[in-house]
This record gives sequence, C-alpha cells and structure tokens, in this order.
Amino acid sequence: MPATSAASLALAARLRDLDDAVVARVIRERGISAASLRDVFDLAEALLDPAALALALSGLTRRALAALATAAEFGEGATPAELAARLDRSPDEVLHDLHPAMDALLCDRTDTHVVVWPAVAAELAAWPARGLPSAEALRSDAAPPTLTAVDDADRRFLDRGAAERAFTTTTAVTEVVLALGETPGRLLARGGLSLPDAKRLAAAAGCSLDEVPTLTDLAALAGLIDDDAGSTRSTELGDAWRRGTLAERWSTLAEAWRAALPPELVSLLAERADSRWGSGLADFVQWLYPAGGEPLLARLNRRGVQADRLGIAVDGRPSSFGRALVVSDASTAAGVLAPLVPAEVTQVYVQHDLTIVSPGPLAGAIDEQLRRVAEVESSGLAGRYRITAESVTRAIAMGDTADGLTAFLSSISLSGVPQPLAYLITETARRYGAVRVGALDHHESAELSARTSVRCDDPLLIEAMLVDAATSTLALRRVGPQRAVSRFDPAVVLWTLIDARYPAAADEGTITPERPGRTRSRPSPVVVDDSVAAAVARIRSGSTVGIDGDSAWVARQWELALRGKLSLRATVQLPDGSQRSFDLEPTGIAAGRVRGRDKAADIERTLPVASITALEPLE
Repeated sequence: MPATSAASLALAARLRDLDDAVVARVIRERGISAASLRDVFDLAEALLDPAALALALSGLTRRALAALATAAEFGEGATPAELAARLDRSPDEVLHDLHPAMDALLCDRTDTHVVVWPAVAAELAAWPARGLPSAEALRSDAAPPTLTAVDDADRRFLDRGAAERAFTTTTAVTEVVLALGETPGRLLARGGLSLPDAKRLAAAAGCSLDEVPTLTDLAALAGLIDDDAGSTRSTELGDAWRRGTLAERWSTLAEAWRAALPPELVSLLAERADSRWGSGLADFVQWLYPAGGEPLLARLNRRGVQADRLGIAVDGRPSSFGRALVVSDASTAAGVLAPLVPAEVTQVYVQHDLTIVSPGPLAGAIDEQLRRVAEVESSGLAGRYRITAESVTRAIAMGDTADGLTAFLSSISLSGVPQPLAYLITETARRYGAVRVGALDHHESAELSARTSVRCDDPLLIEAMLVDAATSTLALRRVGPQRAVSRFDPAVVLWTLIDARYPAAADEGTITPERPGRTRSRPSPVVVDDSVAAAVARIRSGSTVGIDGDSAWVARQWELALRGKLSLRATVQLPDGSQRSFDLEPTGIAAGRVRGRDKAADIERTLPVASITALEPLE
C-alpha cells in the first residue's frame, strides 16, 4: 500500500536520526521482536504493523488518544494551535498530551506541524467498527460516575482490620526478601517461580501458595527483589529495607503501589478520597484507557488485591492511612498507620530450652542480628527463635566470636543468658574449625582435578563426610587419611558442610565469610538486554546515520518503494557536479543500479545507486 510505504520511509528516516538508547527503548516498550530486525526499515515496518500499533495504543490515556485521533483527522498534519482549537486546550497542553504518543513513535513533530503516520490514523479510524470510541467520542464522552461515599464511622471501624493486614503483609514480604537473600528462587521459562521455591517462600512468609505471587510482585515493585540470570533474589535495597521499622517498610511498599497506578487514577482517588473503591474504578479505568482491554483489567485487579493486603482499602473501603496515601504521600500515610500497629520491641526472653521469644514485633536491626545466631521458628507479632550448634557455627563462620555472641544475647535478654546456652556457645566455638576448607593452588588443582581442599585431624570425621547424604552433592574424594577434595567452589563446599552440621571453617584469606548467592545491587532500569543491543548494532550497520547518499540506505528505500508501488523523486549527482531530480516509478534494482520509469518523459531510466544523493516519496 503506497501510504504505508511512504510512512515506512518517513519513519525509517526518523529512526535513523535517533540515539541508540532511544531506539532500544522503543524496541522494548513497543514489544518488537529484536531478532527479526536488520535495519531501520525493518524496525519502521514492525512499528507500523497493526498488532504493534494496537499494543501501543492500548497504553495511551483517553486524553492522549483524543489529541492523536484529532491530529490524524488533519491528514497532512496540524499545528498545535489548530489542534488546540478543536480540543479546547492550550497548544502547550496539546503537546504535553501528545508526548507519550511521540515517545512511542506513533506520530512526529516538525518545526510547525504534528504528523500522524497513516497506519496509525487507519488503526484509529477502524476503532468504531470494533466497539472502540471514535475521535469525536474520545473528545466528548464524559467519565462514568464512580465511587460512593464511605462514612467516617465505617472507616474508623475498618482501620483496626486494615492495620492488621498492613502488619501481616509487611511482615510476610520481609520474610520473602530474607528468604530470597539466603537462597535465590529459580525462575521458570514460562514465567513465575519454580514450585519448590514458591513453597519455600510460602513457608517462610507463613502464607498460602496462592499468595506468594502477590508478595513477590509487591517486593519487585519496590525494588526489594529482582530477576537475574534465571533467578529472583533480594537486592541491596531490600537488604537495607528490612532493617527499618514496620511503618517505614510499609511506606516503601505503599509508595511503590501508588507509583504503579495511572496518575489519573491516583488523582481521582485523591479527589474522592471519602468514597468507596468498588466496581466503579474498573469502569473509570476502562474509560480512561479505552483500548486497554483484559490485560489492563488484570493489572487493575492485581493492584486491588495488593491494596487489600496492604490495608490501603479493605473490601473496597479505604482506611484512614489508605486515604492519606492517595491524598498526600506514603510518609504521611505511615504516620497515620504507626499508632495502629504494635510497637516494636528491643528485648526478648532467652529460655533454658535454647529458644528465644519476642514479646512483640522485634526491631529490624535486632532481628537481623539474631537471625545470624538463631533459626527462626515463627515470625510476626511474637517471634520465636531457636539457637543450635549449627546456627552458632554459622554465626562464627560469618565473623562472630563466642564472647561477642554472649554479649549480644545478654544485651537483649530480659532473663539473662541461661547456662545451657552459654555452654553451647562456648563448646561450639571451641570445636569450630576442626574441619578446614580452602582453595587449591593452580598446581594441585590441575593434578587432582579439583578446586577445594577439606582437611581434618580426625580421619573418622573425614570418613563421615564422604558417606553423608547431606554432603553427597559435593562429590568429595579422599586423597589422604586426613584430607578430601571437591571440584566445587570453596565457598560452596564450606557452607554445605556448615549446613550439614560439620564444624567447618575457612582457611584464612582463602574464602569470604559471606554465603554465596546472597544479594546484589539493583540494576539500572535502562540496561538493554543483549538481544536488543544486538538489534541496534545491526540496525546501525545496515544504514549509516546522517549520510543521505549512503548506498545501503538508498537501496533499502528503493526496495521498499518497489514493494509498495510508491513513486519517488530521486536527486542524482551528475558527472559535471550538478544535480538533477527525476520523478520515477521503481521497476527494479540489481548490481548496484536502480531502474524506474520516468513519469515525465515516459521512459525507463537506469541510475547507479552511488549517484543518488536523496530520495523522497511523491504524493
């Protein structure tokens, strides 16, 4: 179709002038398959594909769509002033409304005009036949009536339940972040966590398996966990976040939830903060995003579930702190929530049976330190911990000492440090290091086909490690009466032995005490994946930026015009240095030459590609 071909040429020229980072962003945000892109012409055609256009339009608000559809009605383009007159907005407001469409390359702006690509105009023109609003409806249809009032007595009654949900969910997300910091969760190729990891997180958070996606989605929204190389793990931000107070942690989750909502929806909730959030919200969002469809409603439903879990709105009724969140900000909302949740404690009961009981939610920094030396049996309002020989070994392996552990427990205990616990710490510290783990040097590594050495003065302990099912994954091989080797990394061997209850320690200076696979920095959101980076590189090699006479660029324009039966005006550099233009209907291209019928002289001309300095579509 000539109009499509002309638009593809114009869009290709626009793409050629964009920065690589912008091209990469467009490829990702428009959902274009990077593998199929050879040059800017391929990308231009992919961006104008009806399926890609439908996806891009589904993410635009009604106001942006009204401006885009109005600009499309002008055909050849409209000035901001012309659009402003029809939309009853100022020119600056029109350009602001069109900014998302321009970012998505659905339209372009010259010095004076806004031009909508014909394929986009055709897609919008077809909307009424599909039950979607016309340009006039986009401009004039009012928002549906939404939200009914909630009386203050009703809100006061629900605040207690809402605060309980906020406490429970924040605690559960904390446990998820901790669990993923300890052991990353494996991601399936089709999406989501593997079943064993989902069950592990459910057990850690004390929730059902169905609730895990809600918790991980909240944590991901807040940047507390992130995906990396087929796994989900906690970030450094998540590591710092879990040390805050409960109200501070809830504030981070609530702010991320608020930021994930369309700004127009947040404004509506703020304007009608004393109303019930119900089915009217879905009607409003469908009106706001008329092409959003089922995916949009699914996202809205997911946010509704999260709002319920965070106590922002329970069964559609906003709590006092939920109201503060949409009217003001998360910090203000956290201030409203704080008096409604149990106060954090800094003291615990240390008991003779080696358990530790917290009489209330334990302060984050103390909880973190206590987890180094104790196993968590239950968390939440009244946490319960148990100290074992293995947990003490783990703490010592991470740099603690017997005296330091005893002093810490004494400082937080309301009942002192019982004698059985003091003995356990002292005896475990004495035995610590009976098994030494270290890296083999290059010579021994090559000779033994191994990476790690395990030494122990007790041959029977070496024998026990060789036959123990808990250490079988290390594939230990005995190479002497007091020594074994493994092909695995020293840190992996060390922590596997510690987890299997052996008094293992690292040879000094050979292994870092941190358990491998813990946390990592959150990556920048603008990092481009390899497939997109490769596509951008191919695009740039296929057409040189800024050189109108580039042979590859001219050849691809000619091919596209030939395929779309589009006439072109070719400007040619003649041997004497002068230039001449021909209006041609392309008929072929081969061996570095193009053929086309001269529309004025009615003859076929053959031109060297290298002599063509510019091509532009004819009307």
